[in-house]
Amino acid sequence: MAKNDITIFDDGIAIPGSKRHAVHAGRDTAIIVGELVFKDLGSRYVTAWTPGGAASAVKPQFGTDYLVGLAVSTSTETTTADGVVDVMPISPGITFLVDVGTAATWDTQAEYNALVGDRIKLNYAATTGKITALSTDYIYNGAVVEPLDIAVHPGKVRFSLTQRLMYTN
Repeated sequence: MAKNDITIFDDGIAIPGSKRHAVHAGRDTAIIVGELVFKDLGSRYVTAWTPGGAASAVKPQFGTDYLVGLAVSTSTETTTADGVVDVMPISPGITFLVDVGTAATWDTQAEYNALVGDRIKLNYAATTGKITALSTDYIYNGAVVEPLDIAVHPGKVRFSLTQRLMYTN
């Protein structure tokens, strides 16, 4: 994944403080700034989102993905020692920007506006290492398309993450 694939859209919003979480030793790659961070219930360790198999992985989905927040530091684990990463919890009202998946789906303001409010997933492509927005609405998807002026932010999707995804809920 590229650093800062997902960025905070809202300027001036009060961002809550980050919390330090344990990262298990031996990860293939460090958790980096701007990555969504997840947790398996019952584990003390957090994990980064990694592409699935040879193709891609899509997240977030209720009941499967338990979100901790957005990494605001790079994790410090090594191949033999556990480390830590600072993670900003996702608060209601914070929205994010991410690249569109298929440009033709989002390339006019009317098309974009028709998708506002849809519950979508994000795709992490193994081949490119990029996270992009998918446009299929599904009741268990945890990212919600928010209004955006695409003339000001071409090729981007503004989204929020629902509180039902949080591992503490």
